[in-house]
Amino acid sequence: MDTLTQSNFASTQQLELLQFLDIGLIVIDTHLNIKLWNGFMINHTAVESQDALNHNLFSVCPDTPEDYLRSKFRSVTTLQSSLTITWQQRPYLFKMDSYRPITSSAEFMYQNIRIMPLMNANAEIDHIAIVIYDVTDAARAQISFKENNDKLKQASRIDQLTKIYNRGYWEKSLEAEFKRFSRNRSVSVLIMLDIDHFKKVNDTYGHQGGDAVLRTMGKLLLSLYRDTDIIGRYGGEEFGILLLDTSTTQALALVENLSKVLKESEITHDGKKIEITLSYGLTEISDKFKSHDQWIDMADKALYQSKQNGRNRATVLNCD
Repeated sequence: MDTLTQSNFASTQQLELLQFLDIGLIVIDTHLNIKLWNGFMINHTAVESQDALNHNLFSVCPDTPEDYLRSKFRSVTTLQSSLTITWQQRPYLFKMDSYRPITSSAEFMYQNIRIMPLMNANAEIDHIAIVIYDVTDAARAQISFKENNDKLKQASRIDQLTKIYNRGYWEKSLEAEFKRFSRNRSVSVLIMLDIDHFKKVNDTYGHQGGDAVLRTMGKLLLSLYRDTDIIGRYGGEEFGILLLDTSTTQALALVENLSKVLKESEITHDGKKIEITLSYGLTEISDKFKSHDQWIDMADKALYQSKQNGRNRATVLNCD
Protein backbone atom coordinates (compact mmCIF):
# COMPACT_ATOMS: atom_id res chain seq x y z
CA MET A 1 0.00 0.00 0.00
CA ASP A 2 1.58 3.29 -1.09
CA THR A 3 1.81 6.37 1.13
CA LEU A 4 -1.17 8.16 -0.47
CA THR A 5 -3.39 5.08 -0.18
CA GLN A 6 -2.36 4.65 3.47
CA SER A 7 -3.19 8.31 4.14
CA ASN A 8 -6.63 7.98 2.52
CA PHE A 9 -7.25 4.76 4.45
CA ALA A 10 -6.31 6.48 7.74
CA SER A 11 -8.57 9.45 6.96
CA THR A 12 -11.47 7.12 6.18
CA GLN A 13 -10.97 5.27 9.47
CA GLN A 14 -10.86 8.54 11.37
CA LEU A 15 -14.08 9.75 9.75
CA GLU A 16 -15.81 6.47 10.57
CA LEU A 17 -14.62 6.73 14.15
CA LEU A 18 -16.07 10.23 14.46
CA GLN A 19 -19.47 8.88 13.45
CA PHE A 20 -19.62 6.60 16.49
CA LEU A 21 -18.40 9.02 19.15
CA ASP A 22 -20.83 9.57 22.03
CA ILE A 23 -20.50 13.30 21.55
CA GLY A 24 -21.91 15.62 18.94
CA LEU A 25 -19.48 16.88 16.32
CA ILE A 26 -20.19 19.50 13.68
CA VAL A 27 -17.60 21.04 11.39
CA ILE A 28 -18.53 24.20 9.47
CA ASP A 29 -16.61 26.27 6.93
CA THR A 30 -16.16 30.03 6.94
CA HIS A 31 -19.57 30.43 5.29
CA LEU A 32 -21.13 28.44 8.16
CA ASN A 33 -21.99 25.55 5.86
CA ILE A 34 -21.87 22.12 7.51
CA LYS A 35 -19.02 19.88 6.37
CA LEU A 36 -19.25 17.18 9.03
CA TRP A 37 -22.34 15.98 10.88
CA ASN A 38 -21.66 12.90 12.94
CA GLY A 39 -23.87 10.03 14.09
CA PHE A 40 -24.61 11.64 17.45
CA MET A 41 -26.14 14.63 15.66
CA ILE A 42 -28.18 12.36 13.38
CA ASN A 43 -29.51 10.36 16.33
CA HIS A 44 -30.38 13.34 18.50
CA THR A 45 -31.76 15.74 15.88
CA ALA A 46 -33.32 13.26 13.43
CA VAL A 47 -31.54 15.19 10.65
CA GLU A 48 -29.74 12.87 8.24
CA SER A 49 -26.28 13.67 6.86
CA GLN A 50 -27.58 14.36 3.35
CA ASP A 51 -29.96 16.95 4.79
CA ALA A 52 -27.21 18.65 6.82
CA LEU A 53 -24.03 18.53 4.75
CA ASN A 54 -23.32 21.65 2.68
CA HIS A 55 -26.31 23.41 4.22
CA ASN A 56 -26.09 26.48 6.44
CA LEU A 57 -25.88 25.60 10.13
CA PHE A 58 -28.75 27.89 11.11
CA SER A 59 -31.06 26.57 8.42
CA VAL A 60 -30.45 23.02 9.65
CA CYS A 61 -30.74 24.08 13.33
CA PRO A 62 -33.26 26.97 13.28
CA ASP A 63 -33.78 26.88 17.07
CA THR A 64 -30.11 27.65 17.70
CA PRO A 65 -29.41 31.23 18.95
CA GLU A 66 -27.84 32.63 15.80
CA ASP A 67 -26.57 36.01 17.02
CA TYR A 68 -25.05 34.44 20.12
CA LEU A 69 -23.24 31.70 18.20
CA ARG A 70 -22.03 34.03 15.46
CA SER A 71 -20.38 36.18 18.13
CA LYS A 72 -18.67 33.09 19.54
CA PHE A 73 -17.45 32.08 16.07
CA ARG A 74 -15.99 35.58 15.61
CA SER A 75 -14.17 35.29 18.95
CA VAL A 76 -12.71 31.92 18.02
CA THR A 77 -11.45 33.09 14.63
CA THR A 78 -10.20 36.47 15.85
CA LEU A 79 -8.35 35.11 18.88
CA GLN A 80 -7.43 31.84 17.14
CA SER A 81 -8.26 29.90 20.26
CA SER A 82 -10.97 27.56 21.51
CA LEU A 83 -13.75 28.49 23.90
CA THR A 84 -16.18 26.56 26.06
CA ILE A 85 -19.84 27.30 26.76
CA THR A 86 -21.10 25.44 29.84
CA TRP A 87 -24.66 24.46 30.63
CA GLN A 88 -24.58 26.93 33.54
CA GLN A 89 -24.15 29.73 31.00
CA ARG A 90 -26.84 28.35 28.70
CA PRO A 91 -28.55 25.00 29.39
CA TYR A 92 -28.30 24.11 25.71
CA LEU A 93 -27.48 25.60 22.32
CA PHE A 94 -28.81 22.79 20.14
CA LYS A 95 -32.36 21.89 21.08
CA MET A 96 -32.37 18.13 21.54
CA ASP A 97 -34.74 15.96 23.55
CA SER A 98 -33.32 14.29 26.63
CA TYR A 99 -32.97 10.55 26.17
CA ARG A 100 -32.61 9.83 29.88
CA PRO A 101 -36.25 9.56 31.02
CA ILE A 102 -35.39 7.28 33.95
CA THR A 103 -32.34 9.05 35.37
CA SER A 104 -33.35 12.62 34.50
CA SER A 105 -36.47 14.78 34.57
CA ALA A 106 -35.02 17.19 32.00
CA GLU A 107 -37.09 17.82 28.87
CA PHE A 108 -34.08 18.87 26.80
CA MET A 109 -30.47 17.75 26.80
CA TYR A 110 -28.13 19.87 28.93
CA GLN A 111 -24.94 20.56 26.99
CA ASN A 112 -21.38 21.72 27.37
CA ILE A 113 -20.13 23.12 24.07
CA ARG A 114 -16.54 23.39 22.84
CA ILE A 115 -15.87 25.57 19.79
CA MET A 116 -12.45 25.16 18.14
CA PRO A 117 -10.77 26.82 15.17
CA LEU A 118 -9.34 24.46 12.55
CA MET A 119 -6.35 25.61 10.48
CA ASN A 120 -5.26 24.55 7.02
CA ALA A 121 -1.70 23.92 5.82
CA ASN A 122 -1.20 27.68 5.45
CA ALA A 123 -2.01 28.26 9.12
CA GLU A 124 -5.30 29.90 8.16
CA ILE A 125 -8.57 29.15 9.89
CA ASP A 126 -10.86 27.70 7.27
CA HIS A 127 -13.16 25.56 9.44
CA ILE A 128 -14.65 25.58 12.92
CA ALA A 129 -15.42 22.46 14.96
CA ILE A 130 -18.34 22.42 17.39
CA VAL A 131 -18.23 19.64 19.97
CA ILE A 132 -21.40 18.94 21.99
CA TYR A 133 -21.22 17.00 25.24
CA ASP A 134 -24.38 15.58 26.80
CA VAL A 135 -24.12 16.52 30.49
CA THR A 136 -27.80 16.07 31.35
CA ASP A 137 -27.29 13.67 34.27
CA ALA A 138 -24.58 15.77 35.89
CA ALA A 139 -26.52 19.00 35.36
CA ARG A 140 -29.77 17.62 36.80
CA ALA A 141 -27.91 16.16 39.77
CA GLN A 142 -26.35 19.54 40.49
CA ILE A 143 -29.67 21.36 40.00
CA SER A 144 -31.48 18.89 42.28
CA PHE A 145 -28.80 19.29 44.93
CA LYS A 146 -29.17 23.08 44.78
CA GLU A 147 -32.98 22.88 44.84
CA ASN A 148 -32.91 20.61 47.88
CA ASN A 149 -30.42 22.91 49.59
CA ASP A 150 -32.64 25.92 48.82
CA LYS A 151 -35.67 24.11 50.24
CA LEU A 152 -33.80 23.23 53.41
CA LYS A 153 -32.53 26.78 53.72
CA GLN A 154 -36.02 28.18 53.21
CA ALA A 155 -37.51 25.71 55.68
CA SER A 156 -34.98 26.80 58.30
CA ARG A 157 -36.21 30.38 57.90
CA ILE A 158 -39.96 29.79 57.97
CA ASP A 159 -42.31 29.41 60.92
CA GLN A 160 -44.25 26.30 59.98
CA LEU A 161 -47.57 27.41 61.48
CA THR A 162 -47.83 30.92 60.05
CA LYS A 163 -45.60 30.44 56.93
CA ILE A 164 -43.79 33.71 57.62
CA TYR A 165 -40.21 34.11 58.83
CA ASN A 166 -39.32 32.62 62.18
CA ARG A 167 -37.79 34.77 64.87
CA GLY A 168 -34.19 33.82 64.16
CA TYR A 169 -34.21 34.73 60.47
CA TRP A 170 -36.44 37.76 60.97
CA GLU A 171 -34.11 39.20 63.58
CA LYS A 172 -31.07 38.59 61.33
CA SER A 173 -32.85 40.52 58.59
CA LEU A 174 -33.62 43.34 61.00
CA GLU A 175 -29.97 43.48 62.02
CA ALA A 176 -28.93 43.65 58.35
CA GLU A 177 -31.36 46.50 57.74
CA PHE A 178 -30.01 48.33 60.78
CA LYS A 179 -26.48 48.08 59.33
CA ARG A 180 -27.77 49.27 55.95
CA PHE A 181 -29.25 52.34 57.64
CA SER A 182 -25.88 53.18 59.15
CA ARG A 183 -24.53 53.41 55.58
CA ASN A 184 -27.27 55.22 53.66
CA ARG A 185 -29.66 56.62 56.30
CA SER A 186 -32.79 55.28 54.56
CA VAL A 187 -35.92 55.63 56.66
CA SER A 188 -37.62 52.42 57.86
CA VAL A 189 -40.24 51.61 60.48
CA LEU A 190 -40.43 48.65 62.79
CA ILE A 191 -43.88 47.46 63.86
CA MET A 192 -44.32 45.07 66.74
CA LEU A 193 -47.89 43.78 66.99
CA ASP A 194 -49.70 41.49 69.36
CA ILE A 195 -53.00 39.61 69.20
CA ASP A 196 -55.15 41.00 72.00
CA HIS A 197 -56.30 38.56 74.71
CA PHE A 198 -54.81 35.60 72.89
CA LYS A 199 -54.80 33.48 76.06
CA LYS A 200 -58.57 33.91 76.18
CA VAL A 201 -58.78 32.64 72.58
CA ASN A 202 -56.87 29.49 73.55
CA ASP A 203 -58.95 29.02 76.69
CA THR A 204 -62.23 29.44 74.81
CA TYR A 205 -61.54 27.65 71.54
CA GLY A 206 -58.62 25.43 72.46
CA HIS A 207 -55.12 25.53 71.04
CA GLN A 208 -56.40 24.46 67.63
CA GLY A 209 -58.57 27.57 67.61
CA GLY A 210 -55.53 29.62 68.55
CA ASP A 211 -53.57 27.98 65.72
CA ALA A 212 -56.35 28.92 63.28
CA VAL A 213 -55.97 32.55 64.36
CA LEU A 214 -52.19 32.46 63.93
CA ARG A 215 -52.48 30.90 60.48
CA THR A 216 -54.94 33.60 59.44
CA MET A 217 -52.57 36.28 60.69
CA GLY A 218 -49.74 34.80 58.63
CA LYS A 219 -51.89 34.78 55.47
CA LEU A 220 -53.08 38.35 56.01
CA LEU A 221 -49.60 39.69 56.61
CA LEU A 222 -48.23 37.97 53.51
CA SER A 223 -51.11 39.22 51.36
CA LEU A 224 -51.16 42.83 52.57
CA TYR A 225 -47.49 43.75 52.71
CA ARG A 226 -44.88 44.23 50.01
CA ASP A 227 -42.30 41.65 49.01
CA THR A 228 -39.62 44.03 50.28
CA ASP A 229 -41.16 44.16 53.77
CA ILE A 230 -39.77 41.66 56.27
CA ILE A 231 -42.45 39.87 58.27
CA GLY A 232 -41.82 37.41 61.08
CA ARG A 233 -43.34 35.69 64.07
CA TYR A 234 -41.44 37.10 67.01
CA GLY A 235 -42.86 34.67 69.53
CA GLY A 236 -46.22 33.25 70.58
CA GLU A 237 -48.83 35.74 69.40
CA GLU A 238 -46.37 38.57 68.73
CA PHE A 239 -45.27 39.54 65.23
CA GLY A 240 -42.69 41.89 63.79
CA ILE A 241 -43.00 43.82 60.52
CA LEU A 242 -40.06 45.73 59.11
CA LEU A 243 -41.26 48.31 56.58
CA LEU A 244 -38.35 49.37 54.41
CA ASP A 245 -38.14 52.90 52.98
CA THR A 246 -41.34 53.81 54.80
CA SER A 247 -42.18 56.79 57.01
CA THR A 248 -44.12 56.66 60.27
CA THR A 249 -47.15 58.26 58.60
CA GLN A 250 -47.17 55.60 55.88
CA ALA A 251 -46.70 52.85 58.46
CA LEU A 252 -49.73 54.06 60.45
CA ALA A 253 -51.84 53.90 57.29
CA LEU A 254 -50.72 50.32 56.70
CA VAL A 255 -51.51 49.41 60.31
CA GLU A 256 -54.99 50.91 60.00
CA ASN A 257 -55.58 48.92 56.82
CA LEU A 258 -54.47 45.67 58.47
CA SER A 259 -56.94 46.16 61.33
CA LYS A 260 -59.70 46.97 58.84
CA VAL A 261 -59.05 43.86 56.74
CA LEU A 262 -58.77 41.71 59.86
CA LYS A 263 -62.17 42.95 61.08
CA GLU A 264 -63.71 42.03 57.72
CA SER A 265 -62.06 38.60 57.68
CA GLU A 266 -63.81 35.56 59.06
CA ILE A 267 -61.82 33.30 61.36
CA THR A 268 -63.67 30.13 62.30
CA HIS A 269 -62.86 26.98 64.19
CA ASP A 270 -65.18 24.04 64.76
CA GLY A 271 -68.01 26.09 63.28
CA LYS A 272 -67.46 28.99 65.67
CA LYS A 273 -66.41 32.48 64.64
CA ILE A 274 -63.37 33.92 66.41
CA GLU A 275 -63.03 37.69 66.60
CA ILE A 276 -59.71 39.30 67.47
CA THR A 277 -58.11 42.72 67.60
CA LEU A 278 -54.50 43.82 67.41
CA SER A 279 -52.26 46.17 69.35
CA TYR A 280 -49.30 47.84 67.68
CA GLY A 281 -46.06 49.55 68.58
CA LEU A 282 -44.25 51.56 65.90
CA THR A 283 -40.72 52.92 65.97
CA GLU A 284 -38.83 54.64 63.17
CA ILE A 285 -35.15 53.82 62.84
CA SER A 286 -32.79 56.35 64.36
CA ASP A 287 -29.05 56.99 64.42
CA LYS A 288 -29.39 57.19 68.22
CA PHE A 289 -29.81 53.42 68.34
CA LYS A 290 -26.52 51.62 68.87
CA SER A 291 -27.92 48.22 67.89
CA HIS A 292 -31.01 46.63 66.36
CA ASP A 293 -31.89 45.31 69.84
CA GLN A 294 -32.54 48.89 70.97
CA TRP A 295 -34.83 49.35 67.99
CA ILE A 296 -36.85 46.26 68.98
CA ASP A 297 -36.89 47.37 72.61
CA MET A 298 -38.41 50.76 71.80
CA ALA A 299 -41.05 49.27 69.49
CA ASP A 300 -41.90 46.78 72.23
CA LYS A 301 -42.31 49.65 74.69
CA ALA A 302 -44.69 51.32 72.24
CA LEU A 303 -46.64 48.06 71.99
CA TYR A 304 -46.80 47.83 75.78
CA GLN A 305 -48.27 51.34 75.93
CA SER A 306 -50.98 50.30 73.45
CA LYS A 307 -51.90 47.39 75.71
CA GLN A 308 -51.86 49.55 78.83
CA ASN A 309 -54.14 52.10 77.15
CA GLY A 310 -56.87 49.61 76.31
CA ARG A 311 -55.50 47.55 73.38
CA ASN A 312 -56.80 47.58 69.80
CA ARG A 313 -54.73 50.64 68.99
CA ALA A 314 -51.36 51.79 67.68
CA THR A 315 -48.72 53.74 69.58
CA VAL A 316 -45.75 55.52 68.01
CA LEU A 317 -42.58 55.86 70.04
CA ASN A 318 -39.64 57.47 68.29
CA CYS A 319 -36.33 58.87 69.46
CA ASP A 320 -36.49 62.63 69.98
